Amino acid sequence: GRAVGAAPHAVSAQPTCKILFGSQTGTAEMFAKTLAKEGAKVGFRTTAVDLLDYEPENLMKESFVIFVVATYGEGEPTDTAREFYSWLQEQQPEECNLSRMRFTIFGLGDTQYKHFNQCGKDTEKFMRKFGAQQIFERGEGDADRSMDEDFETWKSDMWAHVAHEFGLKYDPDEADTALTVERTTKLVFVGDTDPALSPMALFQPFPRSTFRPAGPKSPFYATVTANTELLNDPTRSTRHIELSIEGANFSYEAGDHLGVLPRNSAAVVKDYLSALSRGAAAGAATSAEPSAFTRPFSMVQLKGGAVNQLPAKCILKQALEWYLDLAGPPKKEVLKAFAGFTTDLAQREEFTSLLKSNPDAKAKYKKLVEKVRTTFGFLRKFTSTEVPADLFLEVMPRLQPRFYSIASDAKQTPKKISICVAVVEGGVCTNYLKDLKVGDTVPVYVRKSTFHLPRNPSLPVVLVGPGTGVAPFVGFLWRRLALKASGATPEPGDCHLFFGCRNRNEDYLYQDFLKRCSDEGVLTSLFVAFSREQAHKVYVQHLLEQQQSLVWDVLSRKGKLYICGDAKHMARDVEAVLAQILRTSAPELDSPKAIEDYLNKLEKEERLLKDVWSTH
Repeated sequence: GRAVGAAPHAVSAQPTCKILFGSQTGTAEMFAKTLAKEGAKVGFRTTAVDLLDYEPENLMKESFVIFVVATYGEGEPTDTAREFYSWLQEQQPEECNLSRMRFTIFGLGDTQYKHFNQCGKDTEKFMRKFGAQQIFERGEGDADRSMDEDFETWKSDMWAHVAHEFGLKYDPDEADTALTVERTTKLVFVGDTDPALSPMALFQPFPRSTFRPAGPKSPFYATVTANTELLNDPTRSTRHIELSIEGANFSYEAGDHLGVLPRNSAAVVKDYLSALSRGAAAGAATSAEPSAFTRPFSMVQLKGGAVNQLPAKCILKQALEWYLDLAGPPKKEVLKAFAGFTTDLAQREEFTSLLKSNPDAKAKYKKLVEKVRTTFGFLRKFTSTEVPADLFLEVMPRLQPRFYSIASDAKQTPKKISICVAVVEGGVCTNYLKDLKVGDTVPVYVRKSTFHLPRNPSLPVVLVGPGTGVAPFVGFLWRRLALKASGATPEPGDCHLFFGCRNRNEDYLYQDFLKRCSDEGVLTSLFVAFSREQAHKVYVQHLLEQQQSLVWDVLSRKGKLYICGDAKHMARDVEAVLAQILRTSAPELDSPKAIEDYLNKLEKEERLLKDVWSTH
């Protein structure tokens, strides 16, 4: 099998299994909670803990740990796991002895990125370094293909092996068909009045940030001051949005990201409310549950505790608008919980058989997901599925913040942040932002990055950003304008921008601004690839190739090179051209390995910086 060699295990009455997760978008957290439930059925005493809330010193007391860790961006740990990884890096084997601990890992990543699943690999390396025994091979989930299926295959094999290792029993068929859901939360209602007549009418979905800088749990409510269309193409939309951050308790710099807490569309919320009203009408749920449609509630842990698991008290419609990922692809574990509430026996049989892990069921499930696309699609197909609203709130994935590169700079506009947003068909956040009117408020926060202009402004820079990848560079240029106007010394070094779009009359973003920057001398040279203005396609990497002496000159003068945009094609193509430039400009780099090492060195020294995203 795929087991990693381990000594026989001394079986105790009930072995413990700690599941530690680092999640950026909620998937790793959902997988960890699934493992906790399944592990309990296998016979472990399980707990799933966010790495943010875990004391790393406790690793030395653990007997069996499953790590479920996502990799974010260019091989970095998730925001919640950064401190944990910093701690691991500081430890020496003699002070962190994990020889009593057994472990396995499931890593979540995306092959569109260069450093695929880096955090899973790093965790494995650290655990082995500190003497922990790996009892099952590391699993890898790929968001670019079929994350859920990768996880399902890995965990089935993992439980079979681990159960044997610990002298426990695992029945894959039972795991496949389990329809009973062990509840962990309940709704607690507050007040009896119609929310339209109560303070809930002034609903604030997230508590406003006060003492701490704004973050995902307590954002700043920014006010829209401009929302304009940048394209001259009726089939597409890219918005320039300006937000007032007057009174905010944070600062920002061009290159940082703006986190936006999005809102589901009214049409999507209406669909789900109609599906959930089936259960309430049929009395399928707790007797109090129909109240969720009209009365405000908190969601608290069943095992004691009065802490609201939702960001604020709300009614069901508000929870659906702000807290749940309604438009994302369906999650099998969620559908398993819902299938048990299908009252028509034929529908129930069809629904449950789709969720099994045999190849035939997997193929049918995949085909149906492509057709129905969301959880609502399944609820619309299986008309007798009466999901209780409180269960729905407990198991649905949470709506996650979306991040946009900031297209302004605090040196120029300290009380205003601008972003550039390409509107995606069916995209939750981009359509929410597109429809915002001047005067509307939007919950936001700033996530700091290292994607900044050099601290020594005299260093030369090359900026590569086609499409909305130009956004942070617009911010860079605003910063350079401010530095020039202030008479700061030393004077800013050369700045070369490579931009790309389809056609100069349709989607040449910020054309007037870029001309102004050229005229005022803060943009030394501007190279624009118009991909569709000639018979053959021309992209930024082609222009970069033509300017190889310029690129090498910047690098050899200790300058910086920045890439922003699509990770899968553009960033890879640009890096391939970079390798080619190095091959012809630096004879000492005489092998692919030498070139790769040089590029890695540039990244390590923060002289090659990337702000790239996956195109899912």
